[in-house]
Amino acid sequence: MTTKTELGMDVKDLKVYYDTPDGVVKAVDGVSFSLRQGERLALVGESGSGKSTLAMALMRLTRPPGRIANGQVFVGGTDVLDLDDEEMRLHRLNELSLIPQGAMNSLNPVMKVKNQLLDGLYDHQVSKSDKLSKEEEVEIVASLLKAVDLAPQVAEMYPHELSGGMKQRVAIAIATSMEPKVIIADEPTSALDVVVQRNVMQTLGRLQEGLHASIILIGHDMGLVAQFSDHVGVMYAGRLVEIGPVKTVFKSPKHPYTRLLIKSLPTLTRKKDFIGIPGLPATLLDLPEGCAFCLRIEKENTNLIPWVKAGEDHYIQDCKNCADYGK
Repeated sequence: MTTKTELGMDVKDLKVYYDTPDGVVKAVDGVSFSLRQGERLALVGESGSGKSTLAMALMRLTRPPGRIANGQVFVGGTDVLDLDDEEMRLHRLNELSLIPQGAMNSLNPVMKVKNQLLDGLYDHQVSKSDKLSKEEEVEIVASLLKAVDLAPQVAEMYPHELSGGMKQRVAIAIATSMEPKVIIADEPTSALDVVVQRNVMQTLGRLQEGLHASIILIGHDMGLVAQFSDHVGVMYAGRLVEIGPVKTVFKSPKHPYTRLLIKSLPTLTRKKDFIGIPGLPATLLDLPEGCAFCLRIEKENTNLIPWVKAGEDHYIQDCKNCADYGK
């Protein structure tokens, strides 16, 4: 049983809605999960399932027309949704940080790498009255770059002078510079080749272990998820439908959507026809209560779907109408 002191993050009934002229889009609809200190949790699902929207909400970076409609997000015993804007600004990087999707878009193109690394330090830790000496700045920047396997010379470079992998390492250095308790990595290896992906994830894993931080990894690459994560959560139509140890979920998925997601993966062990997931994802506009996956396979269940324990630390949304689909 996980105690409060062991939790890196505790999310309760989080809802993120977008108000549109046509109605309310339920981008994240009642997501709850707990993340132990030092644990690696991956969130997977098709595009549009709510993964990145969830990441932005956890960081309190949701912007209009989006709004956090309900929920609690505890980090280090503090509900970050209750903090005012200034308190939340100080909370970022110190307590939780984000490695954004597409490092090339997150780095300032007209600032040298050293200044982008020091920005976080001055904004979140060092007061302007205690400004560091040039020697101290050089030492800190070199240490942060060394931690992500980059040479000290990178400090004087601009983002356009870096490769995709180097930019991603700089983004990781910024995210871990204040030694946060929770790191949210939103598809940190997108647009990188396989070898660079592996190196970047090894660097991130080494830093996470050194900090004893928790990680939420958001992605589509199921192979990467299987290798890197301890637990995996499967999202569909803005809802978490299955969560459990990664080996258990991959070997014995219980929710029909998870089964189809895993069946759609290619394999080297035997030849098989490509199996897609039938139908189209449920529209999130005014999504009704009940099982969203039933709508995809032309069934209907508007009853409240209970969470059921399927095994050790393994839970699913248990809809009787579609439970056997895809077996």
